[in-house]
Amino acid sequence: MSSFTIDALKTATNNSNIYGGFFVFITGVIGNILNIIIFTSLKTFRQTSAAFYMTTASIVNIFQLVVGLLSRILITGYNIDPTKTSSFICKARQFTLITTMLITFTCMCFAAIDQYLSLTHRWRHLCTVKAASRLIIVAFILCLLHGIPVLLFQDLELSSSTGQTTCGFTNTGFSIYYSRFLFPVLLGFLPLIIRVCFGILAFINVHHFNNRETPIVRLERDKQLTKMVLVEVVVDVFLTLPYSIYNHLYSSSVTFTNAVDSRKSIHNCSNTNFLLWKFHGCILHLLLCISTISEAVDLCLRKYLFETLAGKH
Repeated sequence: MSSFTIDALKTATNNSNIYGGFFVFITGVIGNILNIIIFTSLKTFRQTSAAFYMTTASIVNIFQLVVGLLSRILITGYNIDPTKTSSFICKARQFTLITTMLITFTCMCFAAIDQYLSLTHRWRHLCTVKAASRLIIVAFILCLLHGIPVLLFQDLELSSSTGQTTCGFTNTGFSIYYSRFLFPVLLGFLPLIIRVCFGILAFINVHHFNNRETPIVRLERDKQLTKMVLVEVVVDVFLTLPYSIYNHLYSSSVTFTNAVDSRKSIHNCSNTNFLLWKFHGCILHLLLCISTISEAVDLCLRKYLFETLAGKH
């Protein structure tokens, strides 16, 4: 009975990694491309720094999906793991995953903070595309520098328990940092707290705007950007928190002696990992694009009507 359960869990894990992985990859790439097209083609969004941050995050997400998710599908779904045979691939994959995730979460934090500042009269002058581009360059440099220890301490090693070659950390200290701080804090709770706080503040500010003092086009644009930031935060809560809590706080501190429980834990880790990938390339991007297109059309009509009425007077 236990062997049947283990085989069933293995099959379920493989199927979810393969079919779910390809679903997230296809919808994620399409959704992020649509995001880039919308944010760069519409002048209303192209002139805002918050949209610039979201565009950068979408570009990085595509790169991460191509490099990270496709390789994960091969490793977990088809049992084809090039990281166990090449030291370069072992280092490069982990470096790419960590760096791109840091950049994505940094951009989303910047977008939430920027949206709040743009709705505050005192700090609105700081929210420019020029300033945003400089912050993005600094963020890229810092994230790349942060990945140097990965290149130094991630390598092939021979497992003493299985006798097989694995791709893992050769430094105990960095391994602890990776599992206890990097993923649960730096890529988990910290960016979530920042985005929740500034997202709520932006939501409060946008509803305090006086319609008579603020141009209707700017007001509607700010409402749409604030809505997108808040939706991303809500999705982040449901998709990244389970991964941080289960994979890096619970499973790392619990020892499973039963083979079935161990396989269940692997299956649960795979599912929560799958949820994390959904954040970087889920159907949400398509929904946001549809919402953005409808809002953009409505915005253009309002702008046209406003200019027509202003011209008459």
